[in-house]
Amino acid sequence: MPYRSAYPKASFALFQLTFLMFGLSLLVDAINGFFLSGLGVDTKLSAMFKILLIGMMLYQLGSISRKALAWSLITFLLFLAGPLFTFIETLSVAGFFDDFTSALRILTTMLAFIYICYCAEKYPEQIDKYGKYALVFAFLVLIGNIVLGVLGFGFSSYGNAKQGEEDAIGIKGFFYAGNEVSGVFVVLYGVILHLLWQKKGKLLYLFFSLITLLSGLLIATKAAMMAAALLVFAIPLLNERHRILNLTPLKLKLIAPIALVGGTLAIVLIPIFESTGLLDRFIWFYEKKGVIGIILSGRDEFIINMMRVFEHYAIISDVIFGISKTGLGKLTKNAMEIDPIDMFLWHGLIGLTFFMVISVLFLRISYLATRQVDSMWGPAALIINIVLIGISFIAGHIFTSGMLAPLFALINGLAYMDLIRARQRVA
Repeated sequence: MPYRSAYPKASFALFQLTFLMFGLSLLVDAINGFFLSGLGVDTKLSAMFKILLIGMMLYQLGSISRKALAWSLITFLLFLAGPLFTFIETLSVAGFFDDFTSALRILTTMLAFIYICYCAEKYPEQIDKYGKYALVFAFLVLIGNIVLGVLGFGFSSYGNAKQGEEDAIGIKGFFYAGNEVSGVFVVLYGVILHLLWQKKGKLLYLFFSLITLLSGLLIATKAAMMAAALLVFAIPLLNERHRILNLTPLKLKLIAPIALVGGTLAIVLIPIFESTGLLDRFIWFYEKKGVIGIILSGRDEFIINMMRVFEHYAIISDVIFGISKTGLGKLTKNAMEIDPIDMFLWHGLIGLTFFMVISVLFLRISYLATRQVDSMWGPAALIINIVLIGISFIAGHIFTSGMLAPLFALINGLAYMDLIRARQRVA
């Protein structure tokens, strides 16, 4: 194969190791959660693994493009400006370290995406193969943790069943962060649904659709439940690719199943919600806070109050660079759990601009890839991006998630590679 003779073997080995780490990242998160759940010990294994992965990507980027490396480091330094101002004021080493790792988590998605894009020019066939392996293995880790959760192991999405809390709801295996699991669920179940639809096995797709809906119910976060229903019906529609905006027979055929599933879910879910207390919680939120209160789970009140405080006390440097996660924690809780709001408060206009750029970039790339008839990953990336960006506005923990970052970047990197291939064929 010519690509091996054209590039050093050490470079190719590092590339292989990096993609292996993409695939193993979710397993490491689960192992870290296992020690936390079973022994009560936070080994920091996941954090060390992610830092090693980031270091390897930066090293390889430096050998491929010094300009890309320089811009990555400059962006990171800009993200540290707000935390540095807060550190000067508070002298909290622990707070600055928390802000440092938080900035790393946010930038990991973009860094990994840039890395994959550059590697696509050197190892296109390998990225396609290794990327698929990494996503499928990560899916097996996720569904394995869901099974363990059903068997009574690991954490609950809400509350703590191990401490005897009767209102503990949902399962997430040994993953500690509940809302981050929702994001991972969207990526991995979206990928598997897409791959099954590609195989033209409608019965197998239907069977896995039921598993997807059940998994969303078991995780029991609003994001996971809504995403499960959306993924099941959107994957076939987006696989119409260049006819995505046209009225087609498939779209008409899906109207009846959507109505049937919607009615069935309503009949099945209401008793479940009653028995778990979720229905009472929804009714209370609706009576007290309306539809927005249900969607945002009361976050809107925190956001309104915090923005009033920020408007009153913030100076120009706070607006540009943010007040950091630690600084926000001095005023109220350290996260509003709405990604664009958190990124603005933590990192100012720089953070908000970063959020907007990534969102538009990923949506544009995945949409253009979807329009290509032979794109393997475009449709999956497009619906995953739409759902994840939507979740980031109502539940957060998407663009700020270290657990999701490698997988989020990977699916978009694969879509970018499809788009580049299509353009090269046209040229």
